[in-house]
Amino acid sequence: MLHVGDSFADALGGALRVELEREGIRAINRAKTGNYIPEWAGIRSDVPALVKVHNPDLVIITLGGNELKLRDAASRAEAIRRLVGFVGDRPCVWVAPSLWKSAQNALITETGLLQVIRDNAKPCRYFDTNAIVPNLERTGDHVHPSIPARRIWARAFVEWLEHERDPAGSRPWQLRPEEGGDPQ
Repeated sequence: MLHVGDSFADALGGALRVELEREGIRAINRAKTGNYIPEWAGIRSDVPALVKVHNPDLVIITLGGNELKLRDAASRAEAIRRLVGFVGDRPCVWVAPSLWKSAQNALITETGLLQVIRDNAKPCRYFDTNAIVPNLERTGDHVHPSIPARRIWARAFVEWLEHERDPAGSRPWQLRPEEGGDPQ
């Protein structure tokens, strides 16, 4: 599995790697703190090379935490689609950043960034961190999940993956189709 993204990918990535390695699954985390969706989707993106070199069975994207307060979240739609395009036909999951207290009311609306991601990340599946593991405990920065909370987040994600995985799929990490969606 290849996991890319911002500091939330870093926060989730360490605990997730431990969870996956317990299951015998190799996980590669390439997180960059303080960056944005267009950086990962741009002409200098590392994603095409990472996909080519590592040939992952599943790509996990955790991005958006630095952009939640964008007034025009729809401006990220094209970059989201371009980034997902770099993944190709591999199964992938876009993991929503875990919202901290001051961000919980921020733009979780039809026009907010998380909705824009959900609407434009297809065929990637969307893991709604804030619905599945809400109100995670925070570190001293009051933004990133604490070490114990990261373990909870990682465990919840692995359990979700196990539930969503299609054991009869043609790919090792093919996921079941969403309601009304196509399998990936």
